[in-house]
Amino acid sequence: MATFNWEVYSDTPGWKDVSTNTIVFSGNATNLTTPITVGTWQSGTHIGNGDPGTDQCGTAHVPNAKYVSSTQFDPGTGTTTLNDTVLLTTMCSLRIKFTDASAVATSSARFYSFDGSTETNESVGIEAYAFERGASASAWTQINDDSGNIGGDNSGERLSFTDQAASTEHYFYVAVSARPETVGAKSAFDFGIALTYS
Repeated sequence: MATFNWEVYSDTPGWKDVSTNTIVFSGNATNLTTPITVGTWQSGTHIGNGDPGTDQCGTAHVPNAKYVSSTQFDPGTGTTTLNDTVLLTTMCSLRIKFTDASAVATSSARFYSFDGSTETNESVGIEAYAFERGASASAWTQINDDSGNIGGDNSGERLSFTDQAASTEHYFYVAVSARPETVGAKSAFDFGIALTYS
């Protein structure tokens, strides 16, 4: 049976399953309740047990990859070039693990942001970018812009993942950066993944 696990690099640190938690973007590297100023990218990425609930990161917070420009990010130490050399797997916001009892190859895999109910609808009040580490890419992909009607599982509005050869385990490492377009908490903001395997 095929399964997905959503994981973050935190706590001891190590990869931790967060399928029952919430990924929280905040305006502070250590406090998940600090709001992000409208038009400003997040300064912290955390695990919450609600919206946002209380911090579940443990001894080390989730790495924060902050959008700076289409080809740059800030991991908390200053602006740097976005590529596989600089952005390590342990600096990514998420690791999505896809497993199957049989060795299968993946194709048409994609990562997207949506409103939490309809997979083709963009997240509400959010602008977001994503980057797949290990795909030899050098630029962010915009996955959401509510004011521009961009987002959801739609061609040209999601991040396409690199195809992977047959295996029982597949890993997708993703950096995500987000900012609010309007004042207030954003509850209609979820991530999704879809793929074909054979």
